[in-house]
Amino acid sequence: MANAEQLARLQTGVEDWNQWRSDNPEIDIDLSGANLSQQQLIAINLRQANLSGTNLIGSRLTGANLSQANLVQADLSGADVNRVNLQEADLTQANLLGADLSEADLSQANLTQAILNRSDLSNVKCVQSCLSQTSLVGADLSRAQLCGSDLSQANLMRVELQRADLSQTILSHANLTEARLLNADLQEAMLAGANLTGTRFNRANLTRGNLESANLKEATLLGAVLNSANLQGAHLAAANFSGADLSYANLSQQNLQGLNLTGANLSHACLQGADLTDAILKDALIEGADLSGAILPTLLQE
Repeated sequence: MANAEQLARLQTGVEDWNQWRSDNPEIDIDLSGANLSQQQLIAINLRQANLSGTNLIGSRLTGANLSQANLVQADLSGADVNRVNLQEADLTQANLLGADLSEADLSQANLTQAILNRSDLSNVKCVQSCLSQTSLVGADLSRAQLCGSDLSQANLMRVELQRADLSQTILSHANLTEARLLNADLQEAMLAGANLTGTRFNRANLTRGNLESANLKEATLLGAVLNSANLQGAHLAAANFSGADLSYANLSQQNLQGLNLTGANLSHACLQGADLTDAILKDALIEGADLSGAILPTLLQE
């Protein structure tokens, strides 16, 4: 429960509050469960504050310091949280529906099971953060820095991730249906078991990515780089790999029937036991590929 004296002091204005905090850095801040909706809290210092369960609906927190704050189950739906410092903050099960988090710093923050549907997270810094089971449906994460973060089982349906840095992220069993990852960096990303139905990976870098048992049905990977990627057990029906770099990729035992591999680089790829019946291989490079036990199109059999 919020400290009544601190809550009253907050109402005197951000400038007075920040000065008081500067003069009294040893005092623990407890604003848990308080109603701070529609407040003007621009550039406020709430570092390490207890804001669990706090109502911040529609409030303006632009440029605020919320690093290491406790925001568990806080409601920030529709809030302006752009350029806010949320490093190491705990946002477990927080509601950020439709919030503006553009250019915010969420590095090493905990957003487990948080709601970020339709939020603006463009240019956000979210390095080594936990977003496991987080809902981000329709969110804008273009140019976001998510390297090393955990997005396992997250719902990223229809998310915009153009030019985002997702290198070494954990996206296992995440839902990326119809997401856009054009020119995204997914080097060494873990996508095992992910739902990538209709996802657009045009010109994305998936070098050494793990897509084992992922669902890539109707996914578009035009010009994508999948050098040394693991695609074993992935569902690839109607996926488009035209112009993709699949050199040294693991496609063993894969059903590649009718797959569009026009101009693809399959040199040194592992295609052991793969079924390439009716695959479109016009201008494809297959030099050095392991085709032992593979079912080849008539063109390659000749």
